[in-house]
Amino acid sequence: MPDYLINIPNPKLVATLACIVLFLVIRVVGVRLIRRQSTVVSEQQRRWISHTKNGVFALLLLTLILIWWPELRQFGLSIAAVAVAFVIASKELFLCISGAVLRTTTGVTSIGDWIEISDIRGEVIEKNILSTVLQEVESKGNSYGYTGKTIVLPNSLFLSHTVMNMNFMRRFVFHSFSIVTRPNLNVFKAKSIILENLEKYCAEFRELGTRYHAFIVQLSGMELPPPAPSVRITTTELGKNVFTVTLFCPTQQAVCIEQEITSDFFAFYYEQTAPLSRVNDDHD
Repeated sequence: MPDYLINIPNPKLVATLACIVLFLVIRVVGVRLIRRQSTVVSEQQRRWISHTKNGVFALLLLTLILIWWPELRQFGLSIAAVAVAFVIASKELFLCISGAVLRTTTGVTSIGDWIEISDIRGEVIEKNILSTVLQEVESKGNSYGYTGKTIVLPNSLFLSHTVMNMNFMRRFVFHSFSIVTRPNLNVFKAKSIILENLEKYCAEFRELGTRYHAFIVQLSGMELPPPAPSVRITTTELGKNVFTVTLFCPTQQAVCIEQEITSDFFAFYYEQTAPLSRVNDDHD
């Protein structure tokens, strides 16, 4: 063989490197075109970015398979002896791919949906063949706010855990909270005060909430609790009164309304119980 041919690199290796560089450039340019100059990426932009990344990866994988197909076919004939060990070693990888297939075929999640899986709640911001990326939403205390944390879930979780799509909670939510007091109050009068305040704070979105509630019922085909606010009276083992308040309200206003209702209630509570406290002090 002539000396000048010895240093010629493998054409398939050159083609492979060229394809990788080309597709990486296409991916970067595509993402930048979608993002433009946006400081905050919208839900639609996230969806297109996810589609672009996954599409470029799929095309790159297909191209590499076509380039190396003869070698892969010969290699495939020689790996029968190690197939079992390879499957065992790649078990988690296959589970993630299977989870991605399940996620796609069932349509359980889309970019922008709120989901809860394995006690983790968040908004789906990216999906790929191995993982699903969530923007975490506070799951304790019913605050419904973003924590600022990004969670990467392996798609294998979709095979072993129940996935709850909570997308309707992005706009309206059934919010419940409790107010506990001593048994020194007329509970029926207190209940009426709470309901009056609920009507006052819910008046601005009552019509919108009723329409959205009807939309959810129609979309899910299931009966939901009525959108009208309610108050339930119970007692604890120690004999204290518990007012459980439930309202259907915009998600972003839920905590604010809870604080307003609680503040107004205790203003009423101390107004009603202050004379009794003074009488008890005088007797003492």
